[in-house]
Amino acid sequence: MRRTARSSKTSAQGFSLIEVLVALTITLIVMSSVFSLLTKGQRSFEREPEIAELQQNARASLDAVAKDLTVAGYRTPPNIAVQWADGGGTTPDEITIIYGDPLYPLVEALPCSEQGGGPCNTIGNSAVLFVDHDSFDPPQGDPEMSYSNGTSLVALETEDCNGDGETGVVPFELTKDPEMVGGKLKLVHNPGQSFTNLPQGFNDDIGPDCAVVGFFNVIQYRVNPLPPADNPTMERRDVVAGGDWTPLAANIEDFQLQYGVGSAANWVDSPGPTDPDDPETWITRVNLSIRARSESTDLEGGTTVNAASPEDTHIRKTYATTMSLRNLLNATSEYYILNP
Repeated sequence: MRRTARSSKTSAQGFSLIEVLVALTITLIVMSSVFSLLTKGQRSFEREPEIAELQQNARASLDAVAKDLTVAGYRTPPNIAVQWADGGGTTPDEITIIYGDPLYPLVEALPCSEQGGGPCNTIGNSAVLFVDHDSFDPPQGDPEMSYSNGTSLVALETEDCNGDGETGVVPFELTKDPEMVGGKLKLVHNPGQSFTNLPQGFNDDIGPDCAVVGFFNVIQYRVNPLPPADNPTMERRDVVAGGDWTPLAANIEDFQLQYGVGSAANWVDSPGPTDPDDPETWITRVNLSIRARSESTDLEGGTTVNAASPEDTHIRKTYATTMSLRNLLNATSEYYILNP
């Protein structure tokens, strides 16, 4: 009996071209999605630290200005507690804030007619100034002990007596201890002293007819250099201390201020002339607006809005706050109590 062997033939088949293309397409879609997620994550990773820095810079600027505004007008004539410089349009504004130092008593200068005869020079050009010892605030038991030789003081113009439209402010240093002469307190000081680079709206032309003497802080804020220059920075300086401008925060490209005057509900960019005898001309509120930007460009969320050019794609955010000037509000209340 013979067995017949059968041979089987197996046919080996691979993927068809269509199947390969479909697989490649699916793979590319998946890889593209993963790559997109990774790219988005990387961009967010780069963006978030800059957003945090932007917020910190804006907050530091707002806090610094607000801190000085909190004490604006402290022991200072209320009509000159805040001096403004409106940039107009999109140019950043500047502001100067004035307040007294509690360690120094205030005293009013006697008018020219009581300065000892002869020509009445401005305080900065005279070596002697007579003051009204009965006007000390707080009152002094011994006026001759109120100040001492070497004390640095500041004379501040209480109103625009000379009609020049600016506030007079001048420093002087006592070269002798105060002394009573003929019922008047005599202050001998170095003549010819002045501040350098006074803010807009100030000069050193101040006579004794409208002057109060003490120690006053004169603080100024600005943005420098102005956009579209690189690295616009919020800066602060103490005019009386004579220090240079100090950087507060980088990448602050705009600083806008509006003012509430007297009891008016509206906001104005330039308050106009102030009158020491009219509380309706005193600045009682300030609205601050600061625009900060990221250090880098081409970040997610970057915008050319408010930019100097289409290539300027920083991230930009604006922060604002409103400050009520409590010292000015208190001075207004006291005025109406005394003048019902």
